[in-house]
Amino acid sequence: MALNLSARTSSLDVQQNLETNLERHSRKTYGPPVGKRLVYFIDDLNLPQMDECGTQQPIALLKSIFDKQGMYDRHKCFNWKELVDICFFAAMNHIGGGRNELDTRFLSLCSVFTLPFPSDDTIRYIFNSILSGHTKSFTENIKSAVHNIINMTVHLYKLVLKKLHQTPEKFIYVFNLCHISFIINGMTRILPNTFTTTESFVRVWRNEFTRVICDRLIYQQDREMIERHLTQELESYFPSQVEYVLRDPLLFGDCRNAISANNQIRIYEDLIDYDSVFYLFQEILLEYKKYHGLLDMVLFNDALDHLIRIHRMLRMDRGHVLLIGSNGNGKKSLSKLAAFTSGIKNQPTVFIVDKVDVIEEGNLKQYN
Repeated sequence: MALNLSARTSSLDVQQNLETNLERHSRKTYGPPVGKRLVYFIDDLNLPQMDECGTQQPIALLKSIFDKQGMYDRHKCFNWKELVDICFFAAMNHIGGGRNELDTRFLSLCSVFTLPFPSDDTIRYIFNSILSGHTKSFTENIKSAVHNIINMTVHLYKLVLKKLHQTPEKFIYVFNLCHISFIINGMTRILPNTFTTTESFVRVWRNEFTRVICDRLIYQQDREMIERHLTQELESYFPSQVEYVLRDPLLFGDCRNAISANNQIRIYEDLIDYDSVFYLFQEILLEYKKYHGLLDMVLFNDALDHLIRIHRMLRMDRGHVLLIGSNGNGKKSLSKLAAFTSGIKNQPTVFIVDKVDVIEEGNLKQYN
């Protein structure tokens, strides 16, 4: 059972999550079904904020559970509930950036292990294994390009960590190994009958890197800096393919057969240019009108760029998008059309949360 803590997590939230998976064994004893053992994994252990007395309430509750092997029932006159056959694992990041120092008395009840950041060779080995495994049935020139693709990704990732730091203005400049996995995950959507040349393979890598890293950048000079270094990496590793790979626009998606696909495989491919995407989404708009009424939109090039980006994320497992922009610029309309095109589990459904729907910031914890 996983339990994710946040700055707004209370001790009551933790207790309710724990109690959800417990059964009553006797008058005071609770635990998992008889014969089984329940393991809780607690992530971001040091994120809960401190109260005015300097106490992190969720940590205080966990300390009591670890020390006394139980907790009080908050609904029935504070009767004691003894917990059996339960163990806990937890993870946390370094102190700073909203992460607090934990109570030393709590830490004294835990076995603490420090996990060093993996070396560059380890990172290369992990993601090279994933991408090499996916491309086993591809052509030899694509399989031989995997090693250089991983090298370019790691080099640019280290550059991003060095040059692009999180600040109050750049609050979304948060990068970690998950972003490399997002890039490689995007590349595993390609099929061997569609991508047969080195040029097409490297171009889809450029698309995934741009979508994952560059789309988060809010300043033009930051984007230009990353694009400049990306070009240098391509010139170093794939000099003969640079011109083709750097061709714009960069439009990849699996929406070409979105209307007629039904249960057919949808092919992730290069959509080539704005004209082909424009006429494609004109047809999808007409189809949308049949089911949901008129969606009044002008599909200019920037709108098509954003539409393809949203659609790409909604087609991925656990895909989610944060759209930042002023009111009235079409964020919700683009999301509706992208959701309809995506057809999540063959149903055009997506959960759209507008800023006016967020009455309290604490609600965002539930969305997360």
